[in-house]
Amino acid sequence: MATTESRKISDLLKQQISVETQTLDTVKQEEDSAAEAAVKLVLMDVRMDTAKHAEFLRGIVDMLEEMPCDQWSAKVQRYVDRVKLQRKLKEIVAQEDTMTDLVSKALKLTKDPIAQLLLTHLKEDEQKHSRNLNEIARLIQMSPLQSKKGQKGTDIVCATDE
Repeated sequence: MATTESRKISDLLKQQISVETQTLDTVKQEEDSAAEAAVKLVLMDVRMDTAKHAEFLRGIVDMLEEMPCDQWSAKVQRYVDRVKLQRKLKEIVAQEDTMTDLVSKALKLTKDPIAQLLLTHLKEDEQKHSRNLNEIARLIQMSPLQSKKGQKGTDIVCATDE
């Protein structure tokens, strides 16, 4: 059962998803009609970020509204997911660092100001990804195995079929 606060948050996020979706449609149309490569790249970047934001927000809404039914399985799955996430993120962060190094090398070689700006944006994005992934993994590991508090604090509260 969602709290009043989480319902309000979900409603706001659903409104934002709607705005993101409208923006996505607009950007996609502009991207499809653009002829210049640099313009297409910028619009593609905006489109992909906007699509990511919409999906990310849908996931947050699911997280706020979802309630597991099988208490033991839910706890075990959450633990397993966290271990898998931690292991996978180590690999991904290493790949992000490799991508940052490669972009840095390309930046040193290019003289084109637009390419430099786009590559700098990409490099900053990769660096931000590494920082954020590590922080998100740390916070997930620290949070309790359940998001909904039961009577004992370790209970996963399941809806009753009445």
